[in-house]
Amino acid sequence: MLRTAFGPALAAALTLSPGAAAQQAETYGDWMVQGPADGAITASTATPAGSLFGMVCDRLKCDAFFNPKIACDDGHDYPALIGSPTATFAVRMHCATVGAFRAFILPLDGGLAEAMAEDGELGIAFPLGSGQFGEARFSLTGAAQAAARARERVGLSRKPAA
Repeated sequence: MLRTAFGPALAAALTLSPGAAAQQAETYGDWMVQGPADGAITASTATPAGSLFGMVCDRLKCDAFFNPKIACDDGHDYPALIGSPTATFAVRMHCATVGAFRAFILPLDGGLAEAMAEDGELGIAFPLGSGQFGEARFSLTGAAQAAARARERVGLSRKPAA
């Protein structure tokens, strides 16, 4: 679940333009590591359409986040399917307001951290209000290095726990 400390770092990841983000970030493949903002660090990537996926870490733990640029109801949970070259699994995403944006928070357990450690692409399929499904695909090139660097920068020495 999103904790207050994540708000500023995640809000920064959601609002930085690619140019501004590049000036304030370390780059690992298709991923960027940004922060600190109130002690939290983000590691994230984006699609050409502007959807974001990544993780945000503080000194205690890391959580994944997903912002597909669609509305969700703050505080509600939504089902999603995650697909990667190594696994496919279902998750529950939690909608949280972060600054002026809403993002889905996902636990890194249940296979997501392991999927992020592999090369290839990560796909997320999620239901839309119309009865259809939306999907977003994210590059995993550099994800493992960015995740390790984010954990290192906040002082976590092991894989993030959910």
